[in-house]
Amino acid sequence: MSETPARPSVSKITLLLWALPVLVGVGVLGLTYALHWEPWFGFASIIAGALLTVMLVGNHFHVGPDA
Repeated sequence: MSETPARPSVSKITLLLWALPVLVGVGVLGLTYALHWEPWFGFASIIAGALLTVMLVGNHFHVGPDA
């Protein structure tokens, strides 16, 4: 018998919460173009959203230094 613990389940709401930071980053990118701001601000927002998503997924699966 295997001693490895079972992986936590991933629900549809969990997937939505993981996608939310990236979607907000894309929204900020659209807002920067609409307001004629510098586009790097929108690109940085998408990158920050992607990093937050990686942190949320790692926290869910107990991966990383805080596991």
